Amino acid sequence: MARRSDAVGFAIGPLLLFLLAGCQATDGHVERGVPVRNTISSSLRVPIHIQRLAVLYPKPHHRALTDAYSRLESAALQLKEQRPFLQIVDRVDLAEILGEQRLQIGGSVYDDSAVRIGRLLGVDSVLIYRIESPSLRDQVWARYSGVMPPLTVTSKIILVESGEVVFHNVVTAPMGRFAERAGLLLSGMYPEPHLLEAVDRGVSRTIADLRHAFQY
Repeated sequence: MARRSDAVGFAIGPLLLFLLAGCQATDGHVERGVPVRNTISSSLRVPIHIQRLAVLYPKPHHRALTDAYSRLESAALQLKEQRPFLQIVDRVDLAEILGEQRLQIGGSVYDDSAVRIGRLLGVDSVLIYRIESPSLRDQVWARYSGVMPPLTVTSKIILVESGEVVFHNVVTAPMGRFAERAGLLLSGMYPEPHLLEAVDRGVSRTIADLRHAFQY
């Protein structure tokens, strides 16, 4: 009987140590200097004949993403500084059209639905933004693996008449490797500082790429 108890204790011991380590709080510090990457060519230019543009993006599910989409929308309005003739559809007009047509922009904005909305708004092109952050499962896994998947910011301009994609950029903002591991017993909440940093870097690069593509 004693031997059996020793065996059970030997088996449970490492598990208790693992759980105890998991209970220890850690700041989950991330390595700095991880580069942000994009997919757009520096020579690409958005066609000069685009004159009326609508900006679409999905309904945010996180406060950080709400602020990020606001920044991206403001950046689209600032494109008028480079092309004074460019008209950006007001957000109020978009909301009114969506309400009248009983359309909703959920977690994703697909090309065909964007073109349909663009036609209803009377624009010649639509600019779609989409920010994809690590899922809850990814976050939980990162708590003990030490690695968080990157955040991506996708921007795409589609011509309403033809459905042609004339601008498509995917910016990847890595969150890096956690310098310290967090245990499985910690909650699966967002590591807020790391998310905010990745969003800021991804959005900044997206805005810079878009402004560059609107030069002529």
